[in-house]
Amino acid sequence: MKSMVDQSHEFLKPVLHKQAICIDATLGQGKDTDFFLSMHVHKVYGFEIQKDVFENTRNRFLNARTCFYNVGHEYMEEYVHEVVDAIIFNFGYFPSGSHEITTQSLSSVMAVKQALHLLKVKGRMALVMYPHESGVKEAKCIEDFLKSQTGIQVQKVQNLLVDYCPYLLLIEKRR
Repeated sequence: MKSMVDQSHEFLKPVLHKQAICIDATLGQGKDTDFFLSMHVHKVYGFEIQKDVFENTRNRFLNARTCFYNVGHEYMEEYVHEVVDAIIFNFGYFPSGSHEITTQSLSSVMAVKQALHLLKVKGRMALVMYPHESGVKEAKCIEDFLKSQTGIQVQKVQNLLVDYCPYLLLIEKRR
């Protein structure tokens, strides 16, 4: 079976094309940015709050097709001023970094709300959820927010046999 990240990439592929604008909302080491660029998209915006992680990743992608910002994803509307085809989030913490620094419920819901505003009709967004200790609350807050929205379709993909394992929320904007 494919990993949740691989499944998220498969879900996003149909909206990726040469003029596609994408957001890697939790940049980390840039694995999702690598994926977007391998699909020959026009531009990738990336957001990363940890300075050292940001610097290392930015230095790997000295590319005219990337615009990276060392700010939280909840500020994306201040930096992205065009409609977006695809957005990906990996919530939780940077695996090889400090597990004390995690995405937070309030800022994550704000970021998802902004992402929905930026997403074009028929655009897609993949949220990879990692329900670690504080991640369970964060995931519930995001799911509750999404349930209150209209004009989107959301599917949840998870392993039924394992508790507290990563899962996906796959979103398509309908109107």
